Amino acid sequence: MTGAALTATNGSSVEHRNPAIRLIHAFFRIVTAPLRAFQAVRHAMTPASVSLLLFSIVTLNIIWGFPWTGMFSACVGMFVAGCLIHFGIRPSLNTSFSLPISSPAGQSFSVTIHARNQRVLPALDFTLSFAPPKPPRRNWFARHRSVEPPYSVRQTLIRNAVLRAGETAHLAASLQFTDRGIHPLPDILVRGSFPFHLFESTAVSLSDTTVAITPKALTADDTSAKGLLNNLGGWSHRLLSGDELDYTGSREYVAGMAVRRWDFPSWARLGTPIVREFQSPSIQKVFLIVDTALDEPFETVLKGTSGPLERMLSLAATAVHDLSRKSVQVELHVTGEALNNNSFPQTTPMGSDAESMLIRLAAAEPVPSETADIQLGTLLEIAGRSPLLVLTTRELVSLHSSNNKRATVIRVDDTDTPASDKKQDSSKHIGNQL
Repeated sequence: MTGAALTATNGSSVEHRNPAIRLIHAFFRIVTAPLRAFQAVRHAMTPASVSLLLFSIVTLNIIWGFPWTGMFSACVGMFVAGCLIHFGIRPSLNTSFSLPISSPAGQSFSVTIHARNQRVLPALDFTLSFAPPKPPRRNWFARHRSVEPPYSVRQTLIRNAVLRAGETAHLAASLQFTDRGIHPLPDILVRGSFPFHLFESTAVSLSDTTVAITPKALTADDTSAKGLLNNLGGWSHRLLSGDELDYTGSREYVAGMAVRRWDFPSWARLGTPIVREFQSPSIQKVFLIVDTALDEPFETVLKGTSGPLERMLSLAATAVHDLSRKSVQVELHVTGEALNNNSFPQTTPMGSDAESMLIRLAAAEPVPSETADIQLGTLLEIAGRSPLLVLTTRELVSLHSSNNKRATVIRVDDTDTPASDKKQDSSKHIGNQL
């Protein structure tokens, strides 16, 4: 949208500077106006209007008389009047959406379309819907299969008979995106068929609303994923296992509540079961660094999706969910984001809650190794002696020789070897020092 706006602005400025270009452009539009009008009418014709046109042609080949003249006039009149009415009062709607800020990849989420009639005349006999994904072009000479559509839509079309000026129509739909990222919503299609379905035209409303599709949590589908999850679970257990329990208060026992210790004096005094609640003191801050640099050439990564990178981001999403559920304060850093040394001691501008961190993972992009190494060195100095977890797809020799004794590195690659058996995974010999 920004690039289009800039292009239009530059083009308009050129036209204002050169009157000859404006004159040529206006002349071209006037000359091609009949052709564009013919194309619009042809694409809007329905079986009803085609039938009227055929009856009009048939009546021309019959000897003129009272019945045939009337039929010809009626057919031509209905065709012309229907065409003028249809294109004269086509719906003009202003759309907005109600949707969640983010959603995991591969999981459907609900979207509500709000369409407001911004014209003085009412919008008659129209439907509102999301544009379906375009089917991929079939290449008979390619060895690989065509790419699947990036999203799928589930919606029930509702025909709106009358929508007065200023009123709003609503449509509930379900969207599902397959890949992570910041995706724009599909275009909105408004199909009008007034009057009497003689003509049907479609107006496309471009959507500038985006939704963050976050990486889906890593599941133990194969041996490599199981090893990565075991390493992450072991690191999280070692991080919190040494904490002593603090007494937080007593409360009445409720069926299903996890009991740590019964409060018998209070039970005897009140006559109802009372339990004491204990809580593990939370870690002050845990640094989670996601290294998006890859061993493969940076130019080739931009042309497609990297399997190790997506798996690492899924592992990072799992770590964010796990640590947030355990009330651990997480400070996430993704290589490639704009770094500001003055803002490092504080939380990130987008927030430190789980959803904000998942949105940052959704927008993560691969970066050159040189840029990532510089940022990693800066982050190591900032982390100091705080617990540090680094997720990467490459071998980071600098972290093995760093002075940070609380750093844990989990490497993700494309092999099926369990991550706990890899020499590059330093969580085995560094994690014990947590």
